[in-house]
Amino acid sequence: MSASIIPAMQRLIAILEAENSALEEARIPDALALLPEKQDAARTLEQEVSAANDRREKLCPCCPEDDEAVAREDSPAFPYRDLLEQMTELGNRNGELLQRAITAQKRVIELLTSTPMTAQPQNYGNQGGYAPVTDRPALFVSKV
Repeated sequence: MSASIIPAMQRLIAILEAENSALEEARIPDALALLPEKQDAARTLEQEVSAANDRREKLCPCCPEDDEAVAREDSPAFPYRDLLEQMTELGNRNGELLQRAITAQKRVIELLTSTPMTAQPQNYGNQGGYAPVTDRPALFVSKV
């Protein structure tokens, strides 16, 4: 693995934390503003991991990836495990928060674009309260 992977992971973690914070506080524009930076950080991390894997294969082409080695402390992936777990948790939470924000936005759009329910006219009496619907004309009749 490469030492440049750690800063790339830390950068992506920081962006995910900022985006999650914005989403938790319903600051959608702030979260959207972080999207290009998040995409760039993810692309950078992907490139760093790919480069590290290429270097590893060139140095030791006869050493295939050992699934059991991933769990051991002497594994090359061991120093990255905590960062990877943190990034995974943040990514999962980010997905949940994004889904919640999308659902809320859809609901707002539905409310704004739906036709209002037709209701009985409401009669307001001269005392400012509701008056019963009678043959007598009310002071004010609302059609909403």
